[in-house]
Amino acid sequence: MATILRDLSYRYQWLYDAIAHLSSLTVGGENQFRQLALQDLIICSDTKILDLCCGSGQATKFLVNNSQQVIGLDASPLSLQRAKHNVPQANYVQALAEKIPFSENEFDLVHT
Repeated sequence: MATILRDLSYRYQWLYDAIAHLSSLTVGGENQFRQLALQDLIICSDTKILDLCCGSGQATKFLVNNSQQVIGLDASPLSLQRAKHNVPQANYVQALAEKIPFSENEFDLVHT
């Protein structure tokens, strides 16, 4: 997301949602956009997935449909609070993407 809108979109969920919706129109809408990255992947219920920069869980809700081991990571406490509310099936960690608090090779799949 453009840097100029990042802080505002973290503060105002409606703005984040509007930007995500508009930017996904060219591929058939947000549902189609969120599933594009998952096409042709073999994901089992025990596949360990890290949703890097998960925001308020827009993609996380698709990931939990495929796996019971999804962890969302984001730097914004407000976004994580919304993610926990929107997608309670996942676990969440507050951290910067540049300083992931996990060991190497801990995940089978990283989504961003």
